[in-house]
Amino acid sequence: MINTQMADKLPELKDQFLVQYILGEIVNQVCNCEMIEQNSIDEMEDYPFVTINWIDPGTLTTADWLGEHKQYLCSLQIDVHATQSIEALQLSEKLFNALHEDAYRRFFKQAHILPESITNTSNRTALSGINYDQDFGFDCSFSIVSGYVYQPQDLNFDVDESVIESVEAKSKAVGSTINSDINVKNQQGGN
Repeated sequence: MINTQMADKLPELKDQFLVQYILGEIVNQVCNCEMIEQNSIDEMEDYPFVTINWIDPGTLTTADWLGEHKQYLCSLQIDVHATQSIEALQLSEKLFNALHEDAYRRFFKQAHILPESITNTSNRTALSGINYDQDFGFDCSFSIVSGYVYQPQDLNFDVDESVIESVEAKSKAVGSTINSDINVKNQQGGN
């Protein structure tokens, strides 16, 4: 979470820092914990928490980009730390799944960023057995269209999980056939 003192010192919300900022919002909502850079791990006292580490800060996707908005791929290591391995595993899987859901991918899309390749979750605990810090994580690459600068109020982090209860269609739909018998059979236990 970003506290008020830290908010005054935030770098511009663009490019790699924007990825971190958006990912931090997702971590807060999905895992209900903090996200920090891996090299700041000694400052953490409360478990669970998520760490990030830049593997590749950016590789251009094309050499012929024009203007100020070049496109590149960057890779980020994302790890969930907990005192028990099952908690780290479950939170890591929740975060992994959230990065595949449209509701959370929209957080990135609104800022010209897309999660691309996400590796499978794996155990990354160092010195297993003598270590109280259990660690599960994955790597994720992001496609970034650079140069866009945002303010926190420009970004929408509301999750809209609306469910469509019913659909009504007119029988005179052009070029379509409506088969309402399927739903009736499913409601009555038929196939």
